[in-house]
Amino acid sequence: MRPDDARASQYQGQQESALHRWLCNQVAELVGADPRARDICVDTYRRPTIEGRGRWPDVYFEIEGLARFAIEIQLSKPFAPEVVARQLFYDREGISLVWLFRSLSDPMPQGFRDVLTLQRGNAFTIGDDVLRASRAKGQLLFDCHLEAPRGGFLKPKRISLDDLTLEAGRSVFLTDRRTEALRDYCKAGRIKWANAFRTAPGTTSKNPFSEPIYHSAWDSARMYVPALSAWKQRYWQTNGGSGGGFFCELIAVLFSIAHSGTGGSDRLYLTRFQGSEALLQMLNAKLAGRFIMPYATLIETFLTASARAELLSRESLATAVRQAKLALPQIGADDPTWLAAVRIFPEILDGVRRQEMIDVKALPFWAGGTAA
Repeated sequence: MRPDDARASQYQGQQESALHRWLCNQVAELVGADPRARDICVDTYRRPTIEGRGRWPDVYFEIEGLARFAIEIQLSKPFAPEVVARQLFYDREGISLVWLFRSLSDPMPQGFRDVLTLQRGNAFTIGDDVLRASRAKGQLLFDCHLEAPRGGFLKPKRISLDDLTLEAGRSVFLTDRRTEALRDYCKAGRIKWANAFRTAPGTTSKNPFSEPIYHSAWDSARMYVPALSAWKQRYWQTNGGSGGGFFCELIAVLFSIAHSGTGGSDRLYLTRFQGSEALLQMLNAKLAGRFIMPYATLIETFLTASARAELLSRESLATAVRQAKLALPQIGADDPTWLAAVRIFPEILDGVRRQEMIDVKALPFWAGGTAA
């Protein structure tokens, strides 16, 4: 079903409800009370500056000395492609997009969550009490609901357009509730691994990943992905070795790629290779082994999104990856080990969170981003 047809089916064949039209007119009227307001339009087509499809913002206006605004009043469940498309269009046009909801439902529809993500954990509502307060003050007001650390929202704050942060990429928000939360989430998934690699570097043990320092790291991965326990048992039955030890080796490979992408020299956590091409030599050697071969696709995926993606253009590594894929079936993204790697390195392997970090300019350099 096309988005327009789906939208019309919600309103008995019309593209909008009577309540939606009434709210658009109310918002336009309240904006007009601001002496700085210019060019107020309701449901008027805006052509793109360069090319492509234009948009029909619910309410468009300019506030002199502040910004150009598009208000989208969302009463029904928004469609994810439309949410993103509108956000991208208005960002390209230099227009600040504000999504207004009538109220917040629980559970929240996915489309509302998409908007919440784009607005950095801020949800804006315009209920009847807000409309009354706006009329009394003679300007457009709305309530801002900020995400709470453990789910839900904090007590709403009544704000105006002047209170918003408008110069932070394509997001419009009162308070950024996502960036630090994203960084904390990423750090929590690998802090015990980082501690283990930092505490026991360059060990000479024949099987270094069997040392106690790695037990808590393995337990943390199993906490996030309980299916690792059954996988470990299957690994023992199939390969006659320690699944936990092998998983530590796999994560050491990924850590080596990540830390070798921080701008300094290559840093390895599981071999004695040294020099300017130590990482390349290590990857070639590991991919020649039958235990790592099934993970060639995972390693290739990781490298592609990392700051060391250029290694994939090297003939030796390209050959090693290709031969590993031909030699043995590859694990998929639903395998417990892949899922655990996603939790340990969400900046690279978790598509949703990676895109969020790109949006808030927080993706680290080693993950192919620009942040320190």
